Parts: sequence; structure tokens; C-alpha cells
Amino acid sequence: MKRTTLSLLLFAVLMPAILLCSCSQDDTVSIDTYNLMYDHLSQVWAQSLAHADAKIAFFGDSRVIGADWYSAYPDSKVVNLGVGGDRIRNLRIRMSQLYTLVSNGQLSVCFLAIGGNDCLSSSYDSADFRDEYDALLTELRSLGLTVYVNTIAGVTDEGTSLPSKTADLANSRMAEANAIIRELAAVHGLTLIDIASDMNDEHGKLKASYSTPDGVHFSQAGYDCWYNVLRPYVTNE
Repeated sequence: MKRTTLSLLLFAVLMPAILLCSCSQDDTVSIDTYNLMYDHLSQVWAQSLAHADAKIAFFGDSRVIGADWYSAYPDSKVVNLGVGGDRIRNLRIRMSQLYTLVSNGQLSVCFLAIGGNDCLSSSYDSADFRDEYDALLTELRSLGLTVYVNTIAGVTDEGTSLPSKTADLANSRMAEANAIIRELAAVHGLTLIDIASDMNDEHGKLKASYSTPDGVHFSQAGYDCWYNVLRPYVTNE
């Protein structure tokens, strides 16, 4: 536990730099420079995980990092590998973190939750999404991990600051992306956890009670729902 806590403290120090890099990706640096910067920061983070006592990793974006996995599953050895703003390609760069955790003989399970930022991006393309997600699943399988694949819960404009047109476009893309995720999970023989079905309403929007005021991130009620959906899989490991 002390080692895991140390890793988390180091992570907290690194996080502002990672987020700064992520935020400036499209504005101030080329994609090649951004990827080099991101890879370097990821390698440093990976080094901080060398002695982490973690069996289960939650790997994804801001919805992942916003979760309190440690309190949700106090009897499990978990690590939070979420980064705000991450897309699928960012997780492929951050595979070094999983390599490190596997190499120390502890990590055996990965809960994957990614794709929302891809769908919210102006550069979203379904063919690119499929190729990137397929490559990510191939890399995860190569580590010999038990991988649980989460679908993408929607966003909502109901009672939030998110414009209706933005929400509708994002949810349309997420429905398309989730069909791809379901297909690829089956192709790769991985367990699919369809949180979109549990967290979305009949119109394919994130249930209003599960959303924060921005319409994208999860409220405590949303996280409680997610924890409950995942609990049988986590406690079975």
C-alpha cells in the first residue's frame, strides 16, 4: 500500500505537465512534437510505477481519473491510470505504464474505458477510430492481461452547459463508436461491459442525474452506477 501511495504522489506531481501537454496538442506544437513530449512524460510516470502493488489497472481518460477506485474496491489492489483529455492514441503511447506493472509480476487485469474524447473531437473519423482501437486491443492482449472493455457512456445537454447540437453530434458518434467497440471486443475475444446501456437514457444521452454541470463528466451518482456495474468483475479477480 505504501508503494502504491508513493506512485500516486509522483503521479500527482506529473499530472499538471501531462495535462498541459494534452491541452496544447492542437494549439502550440506539431503532432510529432506532442507525441514525443507525451511519450517522455509517460515513461517517467511508468518509472514511478516500478514498485506499485497493483493487480488491476483502470486505463482511460478523465472519467477514469475522476473515479475513486480505491474506495470503491478497498479489498482489491488497484491503480488509476486515467488522464484527462486522452484519446485512444494517447493510451497507445502510455502502454509503458502497463508494461512496467506487468514486468514486476503484479498486474493481471485491465479495465479499459476510452473513446469519448475521440468522439468529441472535430477530427473524429469512424475508420480511424476503428483502426486505433483495434491496435490498442492488440497491444493489450499481447501483455497477457485479462481485459474488460467498457463502452462509452453518452453526454447530455439536459440541465447542463453543453449545447444541444454538440451533445447530439457527440452521442451520434458515440453510438457509432460503441458499435465498433462491441465488434472489436468480440473479434478479440474480450469481455464487454456495456456501461452505455446502464448510464444512458432511452434517447442515448447520459442520464441527467449521472452528469456534472458540464454534461460530460460523471456525478457521484454516475460513478456509483459504474462502480456497481464493474463490481462483479473486479471482485471476481
